[in-house]
Amino acid sequence: MKKLLVLLGLIGAVGAISYHVCFYRAMASVVVVTPDGTDAELEWLKREFALTPAQYENILALHRAYRPVCADYCTRYMAVHRSLADLLRSQTEWSEKTGAVIAEQARIQGGCHASMLKYAYEVAACMTAEQGQRYLQMIKMQLVEGDPAGMFAASR
Repeated sequence: MKKLLVLLGLIGAVGAISYHVCFYRAMASVVVVTPDGTDAELEWLKREFALTPAQYENILALHRAYRPVCADYCTRYMAVHRSLADLLRSQTEWSEKTGAVIAEQARIQGGCHASMLKYAYEVAACMTAEQGQRYLQMIKMQLVEGDPAGMFAASR
């Protein structure tokens, strides 16, 4: 019985250690997003496109300038999204106010997408032609197929 308990303890310890090693190895490649604008936020871009220090510094400057624009769109989108949700919870039939809120939400989303795409073209211009093309393909695919700013996930 004693041997069985020792064996089970050993198996548990090996399992726990294996889990932690695998977890930390997997997390080592995850990009850290920092609210203070340090380099870690764009580290993935630097690695993915093998940016030169000059390219990276130019893109980082663009990114820092764009951050408040993006934050403003997100704030406005979230506010109108909450407004629409509140309105729909209390409403039992169609109203012009609902249409106006939906139109405002679409206007903000469209402005966000246009602003983000303009920023992406500016970033691509800092890269070589090949790097820029590949970067724009990623961004355009995200714009068409996905949620470019992540605002829909944040609104849920």
